Amino acid sequence: MNQKSTQHFFKRYATQIWICIGLACAAALLLIGGLLINNECEDIANQFLFPLSYTLIALIPTYFVVDTIGSNWMKLKERIDHGLRNRTILLIGDKAECDNVEAQLHYSKLLNKDNITNQSTNITPDNQEYNYNYEQFTKYDLVILCFSNKFLDSKILSDGRKKRILNEKQTDLLLHTLDSIGNSGTTKEAIESQQDITGLITLCPPGSLDTDEQRDPFKRPFTVVVNQIGRMMTDIFSLLTTLPPRNGD
Repeated sequence: MNQKSTQHFFKRYATQIWICIGLACAAALLLIGGLLINNECEDIANQFLFPLSYTLIALIPTYFVVDTIGSNWMKLKERIDHGLRNRTILLIGDKAECDNVEAQLHYSKLLNKDNITNQSTNITPDNQEYNYNYEQFTKYDLVILCFSNKFLDSKILSDGRKKRILNEKQTDLLLHTLDSIGNSGTTKEAIESQQDITGLITLCPPGSLDTDEQRDPFKRPFTVVVNQIGRMMTDIFSLLTTLPPRNGD
């Protein structure tokens, strides 16, 4: 808990105490007043002062319940606002897929466009190299890795059927990304030691993650593997709002 959060906690705690003291004092005064005039003005005491004092006493636990619920809603709202306004996104991989994702993010008008970086690569039969500065990936809150169904390798299964999986270059991009932002093992260690985490979304054709190393994202925390870009919009929103604030936030 940082200094600002600590100050806010004690200020809120002090406010709660003073409100409860005020309610308790008001209830006590009404109760004492009702007892004092009970003989002379029994109707006023029984129909007004006593019921009002009981109501004020009942308001004390009710206030705590309402305040707690309201506080939790405010925290949730602040978390969502922070995720949509300040989180940074990096798009890497095949250009057509990255451009499609970026267009939908802009169309949603939920995110700050300045926080979306598209570093896609135009993959062609003559150029299938992905050249990235992988050390920069951890500066982003969320990395979206996009693979198209072009140039996939074919794998022949035991029953003779063919399966389309990531090719060598695509696999290298996936592994280099995991080496940069953390694979399933190192990410779990980072969570245990309260270090910053970069989320990962892998958009790829169905069944294209086949080998053990290709399937590591399935085991990585704060990671989603999707095959449909429409569903990915929900996953982006979810990761941006559930990732804990970074140490510098």
